[in-house]
Amino acid sequence: MACRQLRSGRMIGDFFGKTFACLAAWRFNRAPQDFMRSAIFLTFLFTAGLAVAKPPAGFGTPDIEITLGTKHGQMRFDKEALAVPPGAKVKILLKNTCEMLHNWVLVKGGTADRDRVSGKALQLGAQSMVKHFVPEDPAIVASSQIAMPGKDVEVYFVAPKEEGDYPYVCTLPGHAFTMVGVMAVSKNPQQALNRLNKARPQVRAQQALLVTDKPLLQRAFVQNSPARSICVGLPGGVNYLFDAEACAVQYGWTGAFLDVGPDRKGRGGRHCRILGQRFEVGALGALQVGDAKPVFEGYSRLTAPEMFYRVGNARVRQLITLHAGLANGALKRGLQYTFKVADAKGNVTFRLNPEQVVAEASAGKWSADKSTLTLSAKDATEFTVTLLPKK
Repeated sequence: MACRQLRSGRMIGDFFGKTFACLAAWRFNRAPQDFMRSAIFLTFLFTAGLAVAKPPAGFGTPDIEITLGTKHGQMRFDKEALAVPPGAKVKILLKNTCEMLHNWVLVKGGTADRDRVSGKALQLGAQSMVKHFVPEDPAIVASSQIAMPGKDVEVYFVAPKEEGDYPYVCTLPGHAFTMVGVMAVSKNPQQALNRLNKARPQVRAQQALLVTDKPLLQRAFVQNSPARSICVGLPGGVNYLFDAEACAVQYGWTGAFLDVGPDRKGRGGRHCRILGQRFEVGALGALQVGDAKPVFEGYSRLTAPEMFYRVGNARVRQLITLHAGLANGALKRGLQYTFKVADAKGNVTFRLNPEQVVAEASAGKWSADKSTLTLSAKDATEFTVTLLPKK
């Protein structure tokens, strides 16, 4: 029988409920690490005095003690494979060595169950902090409290009696895609651990660029992509390719960023490769203002990369960030576009392929088939479009 760690008391519940309601309204309008930093100070004031978790009454001495860390700036656990015997009393010490908040949730079932739990965590709203981003779900075997930056939390539980692989995940917004692992429950833990480590996918690249806690921008010739490609890796394991000729994002991909080895070795000039799983963004070109063609004018890297282009007299700024949410009932990673349009003399339109993405917009009116978003010049001054791949 699984034992969950004690939750924080009601003394802070009302405060977090009211405070977090404001934060939750825009949780995905910014990068996940920005959201977490905004909550850190408020959380610290009311969690700094909480007692260190103790084993549940009657738990006794743990049979297995595991220290699980975090990789700074990478939103990954330092161990992505664990193994314990069936029915063992387990203590997990989660050491948070990075600047973001994290938790640890163990789930029975497969990746679909893990993703369902992560998706439900996004829907907790004002209760997110109070519940430590852990929703109610029968698949949850054990879970930790939120670990503050530089702090440790403990969780005690009895391992399931049924042998098998149990996925674990950090359910904080945007973390559930990369902060994952598997705990094997086996009568031969070492053999199971060796199996899991051997089965882990390995990125084989001549020279891979690593995205940490800040976006990474690289102009590159990418295989099967436009010649004027700008590749951007975002924290959280989402990347995209922007075509400077068409002035539009062409596609995104999840996982590792870019292998630039083919271009860097020898005489150069060879195509680089994306490292990860590609997803479509319904790309049908840049914003349209009349019949004018877009002209790329550069980009800024002060925060997240922002693209600048002109369409006739209209000047467009496009900020592209990570977006996560539910599409067709599944937790997905996609992109959010924040457009700022100045000096438009007429309506502004944004076109996409609705068969590829689930799209939402903060302003304007969609066509019946959701392929075209039309905005007045006033509404186009600043608006957002979120895109989640259907596949």
